[in-house]
Amino acid sequence: MIFLNITTIGILWLIFNTQYFITTFSLCVLALLQIVFLITYVEQTNTLFTKFLNAIQYDDFSQTYTTKGLGKSFDNLNREFNKVVQKFQDVRADREAQYHYLSTIVQHIAIGLLVLDDEGNVQLINTAAKNLLNLNRFTHIRQLRDEHQTLYEYIRKGKSRERELIKIQSEDKILHLAIRSTSIKLRNINYHIISIQDIQSELEDKEMEAWQNLIRVLTHEIINSVTPIASLSATINEDLDYNLKKLHENSQIKDGERYFLLPSDQFEDYTHEIHYAIKTIQKRSEGLIRFVQDFRSLTRVPAPNLQTLTLKELIEDILYLEKEEFKQHQILFELDIQPENLEVIADSLLLEQVLINLLKNALQALEGEPNKLIHFQACKEPNGKVVIHLQDNGCGISQEAMKNIFVPFFTTKKTGSGIGLSLSRQIMRLHGGSISAQSQLGKGTTFTLRFP
Repeated sequence: MIFLNITTIGILWLIFNTQYFITTFSLCVLALLQIVFLITYVEQTNTLFTKFLNAIQYDDFSQTYTTKGLGKSFDNLNREFNKVVQKFQDVRADREAQYHYLSTIVQHIAIGLLVLDDEGNVQLINTAAKNLLNLNRFTHIRQLRDEHQTLYEYIRKGKSRERELIKIQSEDKILHLAIRSTSIKLRNINYHIISIQDIQSELEDKEMEAWQNLIRVLTHEIINSVTPIASLSATINEDLDYNLKKLHENSQIKDGERYFLLPSDQFEDYTHEIHYAIKTIQKRSEGLIRFVQDFRSLTRVPAPNLQTLTLKELIEDILYLEKEEFKQHQILFELDIQPENLEVIADSLLLEQVLINLLKNALQALEGEPNKLIHFQACKEPNGKVVIHLQDNGCGISQEAMKNIFVPFFTTKKTGSGIGLSLSRQIMRLHGGSISAQSQLGKGTTFTLRFP
């Protein structure tokens, strides 16, 4: 810039004060060359910036910038460029390492994972999903249409849904799959993440456990009822044989007919024993019939007639029925429903049956306890599900008994069929919900109902 200014001043001085045209022309050419060099110098800086920005745009960080021989300002600029490029290289290396780490985890887990876009293109699928679906190459959802129609219909809906169970045919066996889907939006693109888990082995384990529990309960109840029946029947048979033999020995034949003689006191004792034994057999037989009828009632729960219910009104109706019993046993009942107009979708009769059963259990747990209290709480969780807690401060349930309280016919009471809680669980499952319990000996029990 200094030389250009000096040259410009010299040109002007020569033009106005001399007649040296050749010298003036030479200086003009020199000025033009200086301008070209200046423009080239400025464009060199712009070229460096352009290359740097292009490298960022296309993720090309293999280029380096020399830091010697171009002048102090260029050396500093190139040095900073190299630092930024190195930083981007480190970030890319970290990102690739993290991607490789997550990709390895996704491929390693036993649960199948499938990621689709809105067009149905497969963005990611792990080895477990390929093995479950028996598909070596899976690029689009339409490939499921012929092989696994049920799964295809589930995925095609493309909505986030809770866990759902479906069956698919895979080679020579039927798979029971637990499917769950969720959707996310990244950079204006929707992705649908589907998890697929084979729960066949879990179902078989649970089925076997259920059968074992059922067989244990059935054999226990049947043996308890049949053993005294068989014992008494054998006793009656022995008594009959003995007394018939004795009657025959003491009999007499008169006018061609045999007459049996038996002292009146022996006859009364004998008939009393027979009557008592037959009465006991009848009682145990009726008990066995009631047991079978109770068992049959577990298999005949009607499908729920779902309707929108206001919980407060439902509870108030139940409390009106139990009012006298609460008053008689001096039980304090606390009601906490938030909000007061909280509603739940359920069958009113079946839900009443569950709540009445839980209240009856709480009443029995409070027998002999001071300051008897039953606390009913209902609210809506952040996920929108309605939850009900029924808590008492009674004697509580032991940890050993807690493992079996939902097993049919298991009971810790002196009287009771043991089907109330099992029936309640079945009703809640028909509603798509659940029932659970927590208890501490000497502190009380809390039953929790969750609705979908």
